[in-house]
Amino acid sequence: MSDPRKALATVDALGNLLRREIAAVEGGSFDQLVGFASEKARIAAELEHQLSENPEAVSKDKLRDLKDLIARDHHHLQLARQATAEMIKEVSQIREKHSIAGIYGRSGAKRDNRATVMTTVDKSF
Repeated sequence: MSDPRKALATVDALGNLLRREIAAVEGGSFDQLVGFASEKARIAAELEHQLSENPEAVSKDKLRDLKDLIARDHHHLQLARQATAEMIKEVSQIREKHSIAGIYGRSGAKRDNRATVMTTVDKSF
């Protein structure tokens, strides 16, 4: 049997780490997220082991609060992932447009980089 105090301490440690991770995302400190990921995995595995030995070690209210923190953290990480993907896409488009291949063709003539292609009207009768 695992010690209920140890399980509660592990829940608190995971909760504190999730709060720090949420604060890092909200503050734009994305460089800290890599360290949080391995620590989160370690603490979660420890908690899972403790709860498998003694499922009653932590109250349902504590676990519900932890679940809410996990959902909030997941939401923040998803938003950060989407924003990062959009920035990468935009930077890639800008690089492509302003690279030699984007502005000038193989012959050296300037490419037509308008957003919309102009349609031509057939004027022959």
